[in-house]
Amino acid sequence: MKALVSLISLLSFCLLSGFAHAGFQAKRVDSRNERITIDGKLDESAWQLAAPHDAFYQTQPFDKRRAHLKTEVRVLFDANNLYVGVKAFDSDPNSIRDSFSRRDRITIDQDFFALYLDPSSAHKSAQIFFVNARGTVMDGIYSDSAGEDSSPDFDFEVVTSRFEGGWSAEYRIPFSSIAYDKNSTTPWSLLVLRNMTRDQRYRMYSGQVTRATNCNLCYSDTIDGLQDLPSGLSWNLTPQIVGRSATDSIAGSPRVKTQAKQFSLDLKVRPDSATTIDLTLNPDFSQIELDSPQLSGNTRFSLFVQEKRPFFLEGADILRTPFNVISTRSIANPDVGIRYTRRDADKDVSWIMAKDAVGGSVMIPHTYYTSSANATMASLANDLRVNFRFGTLSLGMTATDREYQGIAAYNRVLGPDLAWQWDRNQALRLQLLLSNTTAQPDSQGNLRKGAITTGHAFYAGWSKGNDAWGIGLSVRDLSKEFRDDNGFFSQVGFQSVNNDLTKKWGRIGMWNELNTYVSTEYKLDADGNVMSKSFSPGVSVAGPYDSSIYFNINPAIQSRVKADGELYSLNRISTGFAVSPGKQIARVNGDFTLGDVVDILANRLGRGGSATLSAKLRPLDRVEFDSSYATSWINSRDELHSGERAYTETALQINSVVHFSGKDSLRIIVQDARTSRNPELYMTTVAPESSRTVNSLVFTRRVGLGSASYLGWTMTKSETPGFVPKRKQSEIFAKLSWQI
Repeated sequence: MKALVSLISLLSFCLLSGFAHAGFQAKRVDSRNERITIDGKLDESAWQLAAPHDAFYQTQPFDKRRAHLKTEVRVLFDANNLYVGVKAFDSDPNSIRDSFSRRDRITIDQDFFALYLDPSSAHKSAQIFFVNARGTVMDGIYSDSAGEDSSPDFDFEVVTSRFEGGWSAEYRIPFSSIAYDKNSTTPWSLLVLRNMTRDQRYRMYSGQVTRATNCNLCYSDTIDGLQDLPSGLSWNLTPQIVGRSATDSIAGSPRVKTQAKQFSLDLKVRPDSATTIDLTLNPDFSQIELDSPQLSGNTRFSLFVQEKRPFFLEGADILRTPFNVISTRSIANPDVGIRYTRRDADKDVSWIMAKDAVGGSVMIPHTYYTSSANATMASLANDLRVNFRFGTLSLGMTATDREYQGIAAYNRVLGPDLAWQWDRNQALRLQLLLSNTTAQPDSQGNLRKGAITTGHAFYAGWSKGNDAWGIGLSVRDLSKEFRDDNGFFSQVGFQSVNNDLTKKWGRIGMWNELNTYVSTEYKLDADGNVMSKSFSPGVSVAGPYDSSIYFNINPAIQSRVKADGELYSLNRISTGFAVSPGKQIARVNGDFTLGDVVDILANRLGRGGSATLSAKLRPLDRVEFDSSYATSWINSRDELHSGERAYTETALQINSVVHFSGKDSLRIIVQDARTSRNPELYMTTVAPESSRTVNSLVFTRRVGLGSASYLGWTMTKSETPGFVPKRKQSEIFAKLSWQI
């Protein structure tokens, strides 16, 4: 009997100990008596008294295993800050990849920690705080549906340090940088990722995340012990001054010189911990990194460009829905803007209002192409998004309005959406949008008030996965008259069904993963004509050095590029690879397609393909290169000109950074885009050649978040001989911003 009691006591202790350490235990620190010095060393007594969370699980290269190396996480807090300390033990500390990198450019070839902090514990989105072993940071928003968005920047501090047998990081995150509902009784959630790349990429989580899941945040653990958190008023003001001198030279015309000075102001106010109000006046975005060039010569539709401007990034995750119903890049040149963001325990709210200056173009989607209209007047854009959470179910509503001033015309969109995470491996998404539009393009391509048109857009998507299978099914229905001037819709007037089915074979030989898959698409236009049909089986493998290879065939694709055009039959193959060889050659990717190609401009079938190569190189410790090259080509198939090159397009970007220190850097960007066509092979008049090159240098000194100085130079050359005269534009700018 005594032995039985002892056994029960032992089991109870183990169970209780396991429960106690299942989550993160936050320990309060009295900042009046003990100061936490952020030096990465975790040597204060408070860290030693805090309970460590050391249960980490491997997802890559092998799934559902305890991590082979130890990682410890400790959590502290005081009246103003949340502190997180992470220690990574390493059997080969000399191999730690601690590369210099730009802010928000931490990649999988580096050793890093990532905190996924979810104050609502809704497992829908989280604020992310990354740091690599060198001390470079990346922050932003993460959601399982959209992935990581590193555009938003938060005010936090983190320092890394080495110890015998590994490295550590010490975070200080002010509560004023975290959006949370002080009155919520639900504990916060935290998921910690440790990434380590050697001969394999090791991805280790503080929760039992699996490859099959479509809800990584569902494996977050609670942070127990956080109590009496602050919720007072906080604010910061960021004045900005920029001066620029520009020249514009067009062949055959006098050179034009301009000089300008501009004053901008950004104000951020937090009335309480859950609410953020942003205001911007006359914003300047001269320091924003150039958009990467994209191949566009043989496409009928507009290409999506990611938002990078700071004002539009607060609460950007709230705006994400299956459709891009709110795309802030549609606000081209704002004079003034205001944004309200609220995050409660059971709902999120985001509202943006901005006055867009005169000029710019408005995207007009059609079934077989995207056109545009000129906005010759200023406009007022309003975007509202509300999302309510009921456990694993979320119900949202989105409303957008674009009022074109002076012509009393508008475009309005309204509709609900639903997200249901049935379990950790199965999810359902629904969205319905209705539009009303009176801003119509006239015969000159300018927006004018016209007859009202109405339209709809519907989406339904379902996905499920396990260790053996993965499946995804989606349905779209967009009417011909649907339009969203505040969003991004490049195509309307169609119905489509897409399906992806994957068979997972697991580890085979040297390969960590072997998958076979098939993707299908069936799309009809509004008149019931087949626009596209495809059946694409393929195989993919993942192996050492975080490598992956895929190969798929596309037999008997059917595609129509005009309403009254031929339904073409195409055959092609696609393949690609990715690998992280080492610290100097950090990452190399390649994608290739060969086979039949529809020449959009000529509306005929040709033979050709495309190739895309990218590489992240670090030849020196303080120098990094992000390079990309893309090309596509089409050869004629007709009997008279068989094999002759009809079209070629290339796009090159070399984005390099020299790190003089942790605060000072020089960014050098070289871009070159070229298109060539053989006029003899086209029925319409085409330009034989066109080119555009951009060179940019920007020196940056960052003192802190919002406080920085920039000195930059940009030169752009473009020419389409015989059609558009040669043009050369150059600009020198200096910008100073400081946060109060």
